[in-house]
Amino acid sequence: MAQYDDLPIGRITAVSLISIAVTIVTVLAVQVIYFGMYNYVSKTKSMTPAVSEAAEALASQTESISRFGVNAEDGRFQIPIEEAIKKAVRQAATASNPAEKSEGT
Repeated sequence: MAQYDDLPIGRITAVSLISIAVTIVTVLAVQVIYFGMYNYVSKTKSMTPAVSEAAEALASQTESISRFGVNAEDGRFQIPIEEAIKKAVRQAATASNPAEKSEGT
């Protein structure tokens, strides 16, 4: 019966230390992967609004240029005379309306 009382302490210690080391390396590897993916997703999310805002601005500018046009010789913006007259009338009406509203109230 005395032979069953002897435990291989060296082998138990070695297996325990190896298991602890493997566990620590696994936990650190999972953290590295997690934070790497978190940074990637954060950068992707932060870039998306800027790209969409820039795309919307570019689309509106392209529409405006294609609707009215740019002079190829000097690069000035051209609009039809009817549009220029309507715009001038709207600006004049807007400039005169606030003065009338403030006098009336």
